[in-house]
Amino acid sequence: MGGEEELEDAAALIAGAKHPLLIVGGGVKYSGAGETVEHFCEEFHIPFGETQAGKSACKSSHPYCLGGIGVTGTSAANEIAKEADVVIAVGSRLTDFTTSSKYLYQNEKVRFLTINNCRYHAFKMDAIRAVGDAKATLEALAGKLKERRYVSSYVNEITEAKEKWNRELERLGNIAYTGENFEPIVSARDPRTIPEFVNLTGGVLTQTAALAAINRTIEEDAVIITAGGSLPSCLQRMWKTDYRGGYHAEYGYSCMGYEVAATLGVKMAEPDHEVYALVGDGSFQMLHSEIMTIRQERLKVNILVFDNCGFGCINNLEMNNGIGSLATEFRCTDGKKPTGDLLLVDYAKIGEGYGLKSYTCRTVEELVEALEDAKEQNRSCLFDLKVLPKTMTDGYESWWNVGIAEVSEKESVMKAREDVMEHRARVRKY
Repeated sequence: MGGEEELEDAAALIAGAKHPLLIVGGGVKYSGAGETVEHFCEEFHIPFGETQAGKSACKSSHPYCLGGIGVTGTSAANEIAKEADVVIAVGSRLTDFTTSSKYLYQNEKVRFLTINNCRYHAFKMDAIRAVGDAKATLEALAGKLKERRYVSSYVNEITEAKEKWNRELERLGNIAYTGENFEPIVSARDPRTIPEFVNLTGGVLTQTAALAAINRTIEEDAVIITAGGSLPSCLQRMWKTDYRGGYHAEYGYSCMGYEVAATLGVKMAEPDHEVYALVGDGSFQMLHSEIMTIRQERLKVNILVFDNCGFGCINNLEMNNGIGSLATEFRCTDGKKPTGDLLLVDYAKIGEGYGLKSYTCRTVEELVEALEDAKEQNRSCLFDLKVLPKTMTDGYESWWNVGIAEVSEKESVMKAREDVMEHRARVRKY
């Protein structure tokens, strides 16, 4: 735990704050400090946002929980973060996604407090720091704040931000395909893709509606696993769980291919809980060989493959930065460009080939029916979800510093470059 001088500095910083915000990082999980964070925030009226590593350390239903924060965060967390005058980062590495490339915290007078057992991370963002265990440090800090009779100055801001986000969650969970004039969440796209996808697969699932249905249907104490692609972004925003440790994400390096292997590990660690891997088709193709190990160990897991015929997240990144669709959709090429038809894969048959109980889900109703049936199975299950491209969530009050070419013949690239430079001018210099 941090020394007395560090604790006094930390207490003094918070005591002078009117609108503090706490960030729940992975260190909260490792310390077993979820309940401690909740009590701390209740006592001093401080809202908290969650990183990918910290999500499910605290309960999603907690009145001070704003959900995910940063590039893949909720509007609730990011809007509160923009006005925060003190940011208390507990067990967080304060990466580019958590800070929106140092763009998110726009209050000119904002100060940072870090509680971290790694001195390197504790020094980030020019922070006042208390180097030590999250749980022990928060408990000691709470004592000092009680002596000062500290309470934040929030009135209705937290409740209003949460209510606004809950309305958005409701909207996301009910987005449905409406026919040939359907407009997806992400507008930058190849106009061929969605009509072609629907015609070839019959799939009319939107990604956000699928996630909402899964969240409603599976067990309350289930553990989900996610890693690369657009799914971690959607899940950090949309997923709710009160089971501590019920959200397992590898997003430090967005490690595509991690999901199936991690599902095996999580199931071995928590054999009495149902375990679900939520994996994109691109990530599934990269690595799913541990399905054989799962069978060898006679374990029951659930693998949900979100098939949108490509690397959807990277396609968004390309198209939103003026590059255009460059080999991120599964299409036949003419030797240079992907100008041909979409290439389909029957992931249900891959599951059947491994001896798994498999389902193909093209609608919300088929998905829910399959999830309910899978609960009765005693062998591993694979779900082939035919999910409409471009129906993942988009950003909320955030920005990510992406490297863009300084020189290009494409006007769209140069325009994207201008936007990047404008945002870089507004980031905080630390």
